[in-house]
Amino acid sequence: MRILYVLHEFPKLSESFITNEIYELNRRGHDIAVFSITRPSDKIFHTETEALDIPIRYGSTPSPVLLVTELRRVLTFRLFKRGLFLDDPIHHAYWLHLGLEILDFIDDYGGVDQIHTHFAAPNRQGAVYAAGYHRVPCTVTAHSYEIFSPPSRRRLRRLCSRFDHIVVPSEYNRDYLGKKFGIKTDISVVPATTRVDKFEPSHGSVPGRVLSVARLVEKKGHEYAIDAVAQLHDQGYEVEYHIIGTGPREDILRARVRERGIADAVKFLGNVSDERLKTELHDAALFVLPCVIASDGDRDVAPVAIKEAMAAQTACISTNISAIPELITHGHDGLLVESRDTDALAAAMRQLLDDPIQRRRIAANGRETVQNKFDISSSVDALLDVFERVQRDSHCPRSVFDRILTRIGLDTG
Repeated sequence: MRILYVLHEFPKLSESFITNEIYELNRRGHDIAVFSITRPSDKIFHTETEALDIPIRYGSTPSPVLLVTELRRVLTFRLFKRGLFLDDPIHHAYWLHLGLEILDFIDDYGGVDQIHTHFAAPNRQGAVYAAGYHRVPCTVTAHSYEIFSPPSRRRLRRLCSRFDHIVVPSEYNRDYLGKKFGIKTDISVVPATTRVDKFEPSHGSVPGRVLSVARLVEKKGHEYAIDAVAQLHDQGYEVEYHIIGTGPREDILRARVRERGIADAVKFLGNVSDERLKTELHDAALFVLPCVIASDGDRDVAPVAIKEAMAAQTACISTNISAIPELITHGHDGLLVESRDTDALAAAMRQLLDDPIQRRRIAANGRETVQNKFDISSSVDALLDVFERVQRDSHCPRSVFDRILTRIGLDTG
């Protein structure tokens, strides 16, 4: 297939699941191109990114004058005004602008069979426009923040109705979209995951080493891990806590470490290379990610970082929110505790630190779980099945967007 990915930022270190997906599709011989709305802000990338040789085009930032001009022209078309400009019109003009840029890229690329995007954010409307214009299916993988804390529930519902198919990483997401928003578009579950063969199983660890890998944002629950480490120190355990990742809460978390009196036991490592990540996973006795539902409703689903730790055969502890129980079976391939419960988290950490036999058993079972259920190969098999079905079932008629472009004189020909 010739597949165009429309993404907000590519490559992005914290979205390894997207890189893994594109890498596997490309490895299998599919022609992949990427339209990235913004340029990458990271300085470190995954090794799979370096191995990719695919066309990438970055979107431009239109001037306010251009946006207002496009908006005025579009608003002369009554159907477009009534159907799409119910709120936030200047942003709709920007999404139209993105749609036109995507059209140009597709023409230069020589056409595509499928457009796929990750995250059902409002600016993905441009991908829907381009797909309709070219009579190809457009699908989306709906993940987390954009459905759990959307800026507008009505806009999310309207956007989801325009995709040919929605992919979600868990049953939890599917139930949430169906029950909370009443989404009628067909939804398939395809886990966001990793290449298990990228991570060799750990055969030893640094005693007392605890690791978290995650952006420093509220939903990751870092403060509860910090408090649990402090509690273990007060109880005489020699625990060293490494934190990989960057984010807006770094200063808050550093201050919490100082307040708890464990500055010598906690290291903030920032973003790291893949080689350093694998070393940290192998050295860790425990991988801890005490996820919470954030104050704005955002939450993790089944974090890829946990899957990578399981692939590296590192014992994992997390919380029983959202779809994490779809990934970890408590007591078998990891431990789950209530979110925001520092005492329960510290007890789970003590349990595995005190019982190396159980820790090794859970770690081995964790690797087996991701090999059997969450390897990237299985996920891409399922994703390709979705693509084939929507291409077979969708007639993809020339969309209203085609008529809009012609009507306002923006048809790219």
